[in-house]
Amino acid sequence: MNILIRWLVFLHVLSAFTFFLAHGASAAMAFRVRRETDFARIRAMLDLSEATVEIMFVSFLVMGLTGVGLPFFIRIWDRGWVWVSILLMAFVFIWMVRMNERAYKILRKLVGLPYRQGSKEYLAEPPASSDEVTAQLKKMNVTGLIVVGYLIPALVLWLMIFKPF
Repeated sequence: MNILIRWLVFLHVLSAFTFFLAHGASAAMAFRVRRETDFARIRAMLDLSEATVEIMFVSFLVMGLTGVGLPFFIRIWDRGWVWVSILLMAFVFIWMVRMNERAYKILRKLVGLPYRQGSKEYLAEPPASSDEVTAQLKKMNVTGLIVVGYLIPALVLWLMIFKPF
């Protein structure tokens, strides 16, 4: 059983590394795209971010499954930090999906890229005006990305290492 636990911990940490590595393109895009005015550059950044989505989701799924599975094997479901960690990561996932729907999927449509709404995929439409794109870019707030996408996972890491309760 001990070797199984070690493998699950290894997969959990490896999938977290993979997730953050794959998600780096999206994070960099989020910080840079707000200052961009050239539609071609905005499209390129959005496409680069989109290119890592599958790896990002698979690694997040593996991280989540191993994170939920490990407490069964090491019998720690009675620890508060486990439940808080799971709830915080679920919050991060839901918040990020909603933020993506409200910001980047709309931006893809506005700059003339194929886009998704819910589970439906749509072909590219003619780009919107520069004013509409600028208005959308101004709505994007990276403070939430920093708090939700970095500080909350850092708190979860702290909980996993220090197990305060």
